[in-house]
Amino acid sequence: MGNSNPKISVIIVAYKVEKFLAQCLTSVIQQTYENLEIILVLGIGDIACEKIGDDFARRDARIILLKKEPRGVAVARNHGLGSATGAYIGFVDGDDWVDADMFERMFNNSVRYDADISVIGKYEAYANGIEGSTEHTESVMNGYEAFKQLLYQRGFFLHLWDKLYKHTLFETLRFPEGERVEDRKVGYQLLGMADKIVYDTAPKYYFRISEDSGSRVADNLILSLKNDYEMCDYILSKYPELSKAVTYFLVYENMSVIQNNILFYAYSRKRDMEYILYVRSHVKDILDNREITRSIKIKTLLCAYYPWLFGKITKERRNRFLKKHQSYQTGTDWTKTFAQLEERN
Repeated sequence: MGNSNPKISVIIVAYKVEKFLAQCLTSVIQQTYENLEIILVLGIGDIACEKIGDDFARRDARIILLKKEPRGVAVARNHGLGSATGAYIGFVDGDDWVDADMFERMFNNSVRYDADISVIGKYEAYANGIEGSTEHTESVMNGYEAFKQLLYQRGFFLHLWDKLYKHTLFETLRFPEGERVEDRKVGYQLLGMADKIVYDTAPKYYFRISEDSGSRVADNLILSLKNDYEMCDYILSKYPELSKAVTYFLVYENMSVIQNNILFYAYSRKRDMEYILYVRSHVKDILDNREITRSIKIKTLLCAYYPWLFGKITKERRNRFLKKHQSYQTGTDWTKTFAQLEERN
């Protein structure tokens, strides 16, 4: 593929992921879409990642190496955006990897449908195997349709790494620095600015599951919930007809906070009562909504009125899951942690 194609800037933020960075970079430099600008943002002092970055930059002139004081993912991504000159922007996390044709496929879809955002499917990569549907469908959505599928959790979410964006979307937008759930906040604003979104479910991105991922820590879920309310206010201001979907999403996210607090020993009936009461206050809305599955309705009832049973089922399901799915260990051993929990109970 020649350089007549517009340039894609791929922003990769890497910090303390030396075990996985070479695989990530190899998968990006081997893309069938060759007109790439690969912006690798590294934290100064992360010697192992710096060495890997230096080695790859010597081998491939498309790699732009930015070594910055480690001040969080948002700051690093903003550094990357500040250096990006491509017509399109993509993101890859430094501990993940991608199929060789991912960016070509997302670009072709973007051109074919004149889409502002092109979304691709993903695999979830565990240490003992990879999971994901190989079903392939393409759909073109406007903002209303994209937010509806997001709220009902029927497709893609707010992640940055499974999407290719027209650079123009970032003209006035940067990541809020000093916040840990910055991708969600920027993610919904990008969706809100897009006139057209294409979603190709073919899985091309490999999202590595590690048990000490920031998104899995209990207090991050509470921060995410705060952002969820902001996002839902934003959605309702644009699409008030999505109020039922918003209610479902917020009930589900409140239940997720309770579940994670149970699993990470942060659960307190007194403190978590605010989440239980939110769920309880919307039970009728959930039961009356024909878009919601029976299993979610049962889960909502259990959470609202039998939280002790809800907690017991949550722990049992999580332990069953952990027996089949071995996460990458980059720090905390949650499998051992849950085993200790069972011993105490």
